[in-house]
Amino acid sequence: MAERINQHNNPLVGSNIRRLRKQNKLKATEVIAKLQLKGVNVTTGIFSKVENGWNNPSVDMLIALTDILNCDFNEFFKKIEVTDIQ
Repeated sequence: MAERINQHNNPLVGSNIRRLRKQNKLKATEVIAKLQLKGVNVTTGIFSKVENGWNNPSVDMLIALTDILNCDFNEFFKKIEVTDIQ
């Protein structure tokens, strides 16, 4: 079983994944396709739940997302103030 990041009480990781995806001008379906090509088994429903904090991303998903979203692993755990988002 893959290790997972628990975000039930704080959906910080999911909101950062969404922010980074939008900064890279990618649609969720594009990210999902790239994740699947990297061997991460994910559906649109699961990915949506991850971004909304209802489902926990696997470590494998986060590692693949660093490449897809051109970011450092720490970006998923940054606390971003509303004024910082453009």
